Amino acid sequence: MGEFGLFSHWTFETFAPGSIPRVKYNAFRDIQRQSAFCFSLLATYDELLTGDRVVDWSMISKLTDRLTIGIRKLVDLLQAMNPVEFMDAHDWFTKLAFYARMSTAHAAIAATPPYLEAIAGVRPGHPLAWVRMHLPDAVGESGLVITPALYQYLVEANDLRPRLDALLRQLDLSDEALVEAVSEKLVSMLLSARLPERLCAELEIEATELTTGGELLDVLVLVGSGEDAVLIGRQSGVRAADFFTAWIGAVCCKFSPSSLTLRLGLGLADEEHPLTVLVYPGGKDAAKACDLWRGKPDAGALLRRVGQIVPRISQLHVFRAQGEALRPEQCRSLHDLVCLCLERGLSQIFAFAGEPARGLSGIKQMRLEIPVVINSFNLGGGLFPTAAERAVISMEDVRSIPAWSFLMGLVNPVVTWPVSEHGEAPHGEASAMPHYSSYAVLAQCFMHCTLRLEQNLYVVECRCEDETPGYIQFRCMFGGPGARERVRLVETVRAILEAEGFAVDSRGNYLTAMRSGVEDVFIQRNLVGLGLLVAWLQVRGADAAAMDAGEGAAAFRRLVVEARSNPL
Repeated sequence: MGEFGLFSHWTFETFAPGSIPRVKYNAFRDIQRQSAFCFSLLATYDELLTGDRVVDWSMISKLTDRLTIGIRKLVDLLQAMNPVEFMDAHDWFTKLAFYARMSTAHAAIAATPPYLEAIAGVRPGHPLAWVRMHLPDAVGESGLVITPALYQYLVEANDLRPRLDALLRQLDLSDEALVEAVSEKLVSMLLSARLPERLCAELEIEATELTTGGELLDVLVLVGSGEDAVLIGRQSGVRAADFFTAWIGAVCCKFSPSSLTLRLGLGLADEEHPLTVLVYPGGKDAAKACDLWRGKPDAGALLRRVGQIVPRISQLHVFRAQGEALRPEQCRSLHDLVCLCLERGLSQIFAFAGEPARGLSGIKQMRLEIPVVINSFNLGGGLFPTAAERAVISMEDVRSIPAWSFLMGLVNPVVTWPVSEHGEAPHGEASAMPHYSSYAVLAQCFMHCTLRLEQNLYVVECRCEDETPGYIQFRCMFGGPGARERVRLVETVRAILEAEGFAVDSRGNYLTAMRSGVEDVFIQRNLVGLGLLVAWLQVRGADAAAMDAGEGAAAFRRLVVEARSNPL
């Protein structure tokens, strides 16, 4: 989806000359763009928590790295807006980013010798003693163990890790064709890898000593360790002179489709899943097989591991109750930090716009008949002239065509909002209700509105001028408990908006939608529907989350019919 058009209306020149430094305006503009990017990344964690995708752990590690880099930029921008107030924001970012990276990091197997162990030396108490349970009884003490360290050394010697991970991050076990294609590319990459000559010579010498009687060799390929080790490949009839090639073939078994399915189902990174190769004198018939494991994709282990990291990354800890403006020390996750930057960036720019000493007095507190208060800035023509001298306004003061349409849906009486615990303020007086997180920028034919309602975020923008193609953009991101419930809400919203002609993109608990190139009458009807949708989601969200997308869309259609028979 494209960017919002807010900054084509609320330009630097909108502010009174000298009222705001250009660097602060630019920082505010960039916070809007960067926060949308971070929300999209955060939504991926919720998508994974549904269990519908099984991915490589390297994808999650990379995702976390990208997110921390993105949030670092956000914090820099917030500090540019107010260096004094947010002087400690970087300290909190550093702390939370450290915990996030630690939660997704994994320890790689050491690439240090020994690379070879004689079977005869693998006795009870030895770290590799478990391999004996996989050896045929007839083998006795004649054989070798190629330790997991040699595979790790192969990767490091050929600098394969970045290229391996780039391919592994593409994996999704729900797409069998993709797994096959990635497997082929991984195997092709490994077949071109080389070990130093001295190691190749050592492998050949050790293999030759096992075949003094002219025997050929058998090779077993195991992944995992101990009782969890699984046989994924077997070769027989291997000549000592070909042993390095046979070992590379064994390594390739690690990236067969079934072995990838096994590892991803365990929720492990490649470097956490050791490869051990056993070689011993064996049969004379040449044969080779991979994919000996025959299991099915299982998201359970990955779900448990992702579930352990989300409290530090994507879980929303703030906005559990309305109250004071969000502060850095309240943040407990990376998601909290994104909200801090977005919402305090908004409050900073509105503070600049609303200071009378700066020649601007356009900020009004819009108090509605529902427990929502919106800080509103009039770009010109957004409010009736009668509101000019008042700090607190109502919906009746709104002249903006798109804002009026959206608010009509938001306050429609078919949705009964709970009574605010703060009570109602008399008309014309500042409300005691918290109003730190909802903002609107209005013109007669333009509206950009950001609503933070508890842990849910809604953003609506519309332009509907006669001579210019109109559009509506809508974004929402759901917080609150239950990843499955949050994702189900997004699926319901998607079904509702697509039926109304919106182009929709969604991931996890985050959705963006756009409708453009339609007549004003349809735009206004859509805006009323969006307002009603926000009210329904906010008040009856728990009921909607218990339905599937089709049921939820049908329930909302019934509400729309009821709303049309109960106009304001």
